[in-house]
Amino acid sequence: MQKYPASFTKGPVVMSKPNQATGQGQEAESRQISIATLAPLLLAALVIVAVLPVIVTGYIISTDTADRLLGERAELIVDGLENQIRSELDPVASQLNYAQQVIEKDLVNPGDPDAFRVFALGLLAATPQVEGVAIVGNDRSIRAWQRNTFGQSIDPVEDIPIIDRALATARVQKNGYWSDPLVNPTLNDVMMNYRVGLTYEGAFFGVLAAAVTGEALSDYVADISQQLGVTAFVLLGRDRIIAYPGHRSGIITSNSAELPLLAQARNPVIAGMWSDPRPIRHVGDLTHTEGHRTTIEGTRYTYFTRTLNGYSPGSLTIGVAMPAADTARDRWASTVAAALGIVLMIASMVTAWYLGRRITRPASEFNAALNAIARLEFDAVSLPILENSRVKEWRKMARSLVSTAAALSAFQTYLPRSLVRRIFNVSRGAVRSRERTVTLMFADLEGFTAFSRGREASAVAAHLNDLFGLMGPILEESGGVIDKYTGDGLLAFWGAPDPQPDHAARACRAAAQIARVVRRRAADGGEAFPRLRLGLHTGPVVVGNIGFPGRIDYTLVGDTVNAAERTETALRGVEPDQPVVIAVTRAVLEAGGNADAVLVEERPLEQAPLPTVLCTPSGHP
Repeated sequence: MQKYPASFTKGPVVMSKPNQATGQGQEAESRQISIATLAPLLLAALVIVAVLPVIVTGYIISTDTADRLLGERAELIVDGLENQIRSELDPVASQLNYAQQVIEKDLVNPGDPDAFRVFALGLLAATPQVEGVAIVGNDRSIRAWQRNTFGQSIDPVEDIPIIDRALATARVQKNGYWSDPLVNPTLNDVMMNYRVGLTYEGAFFGVLAAAVTGEALSDYVADISQQLGVTAFVLLGRDRIIAYPGHRSGIITSNSAELPLLAQARNPVIAGMWSDPRPIRHVGDLTHTEGHRTTIEGTRYTYFTRTLNGYSPGSLTIGVAMPAADTARDRWASTVAAALGIVLMIASMVTAWYLGRRITRPASEFNAALNAIARLEFDAVSLPILENSRVKEWRKMARSLVSTAAALSAFQTYLPRSLVRRIFNVSRGAVRSRERTVTLMFADLEGFTAFSRGREASAVAAHLNDLFGLMGPILEESGGVIDKYTGDGLLAFWGAPDPQPDHAARACRAAAQIARVVRRRAADGGEAFPRLRLGLHTGPVVVGNIGFPGRIDYTLVGDTVNAAERTETALRGVEPDQPVVIAVTRAVLEAGGNADAVLVEERPLEQAPLPTVLCTPSGHP
């Protein structure tokens, strides 16, 4: 008998085009986010939305409050310094104005040394901040009374311009006035002089002056500095020193009566006050005070200054210097509080993320179980977290899903696995009835009725299950679908529901494998089956849902089905000594059926209704 060439058995290679809709679905799925990520993100976002505005608002309010408090503190300190300066200088002016009135009323004779000495001592007693008083007579004579010595001089003094200027000013200016501060070389100290013109018995007599030293003012400035932790100062204009803590050690002895410059101060905070002034921020509105900051020897200082008029022909500058660390303390407290709030917010976000993951972990497990069901891996459905959860709804869901998986596992034993997978993975319309070219296999046990006669029903069922247990895995592994069991036989097909270009070759390989397995079982001494007949045919069929809406079946109908059954029936009585006989129609071979897989010994089968080849596998398995 002629064998068909090997090339005849090979089916065409079909290259499938990518499914555009599937690609779009995968792209859309890649843009989706899982609940295990979404829930923690939402919780973290809620924490941010709830906490961050509070932190920002609190920081703004606290820093604004700190700025206002700093500005108010600076104003209060400078106010206190101004009040202290005025309380030191204003009584001096009041006393000398009083003395001027007393002398103008001729109650005290300024020319009587003894009488005026007592009066001068009274002035010194009333104003302890005054270092001494002096009268400059119209004849340029000077009599002075100092607090410690109370000495006096009555000799005229020649060629002292300051005396001439004082007398000239007193002749035309009735009211008292503060003269320019100067340095007294004898005392090596700054002197602030208040002067009044004297009229006695209706004639101009001279000038009465009282001197307040820079040392006295510096003592008050030092007290304020020590109490408040600042460096207070009093300047003439912007650059001439009158008083600051440690003032006496900062006076430079020279023949000049002019005040020392800031650069000559031995206190670097005072000396560098205007070295690199920069505007200050983060300070509340200053009403009567100005501010700037300067870096001195690596340390930043904030200076608050105020102009004070009326105590010299020019103006005084009073103020304080604060270390920037002190001025920024409250702001730093606000920053630290905000930073702590942010740290707590981050900790809350981490906690929310952790809790979100913990909360959604059962959902992830639930999704994994659903995916296992979609893959028809019902044995892989396990929900230990859900089943052990303390949340009642999770436990109920777990039990329901496990029960569903068990039911589906039993359900798929009644339907072809490929059909179940297709129903799960594609739309319902994908299994509607359509015409398809397939290869069918009818299998039947010859003489099974006689074989089962006299046997227990359970033994008969076990015998059939044993045979089908051998055939079923082979059919499914080759991609075949078991359409139905026909008592002692079955109908299987290839090429549906999923297209299989090599369906004929698959059917031939499955038939040959079944023949080898059955013959091997007989050779191994197992209980022999009745002779197995296999008939294969290829042709068009209508395959899909057949039935009424309440009960449908996925099956195939058409002449091809009948032809396949007649091909199997034509084997009745043929080669009765063979445990397995196979009949393959020429349509199977023309469709690419692998003849070499099933044809060991071949000859035409005359009884078959179609051109058919009888395959009688012989030899050892």
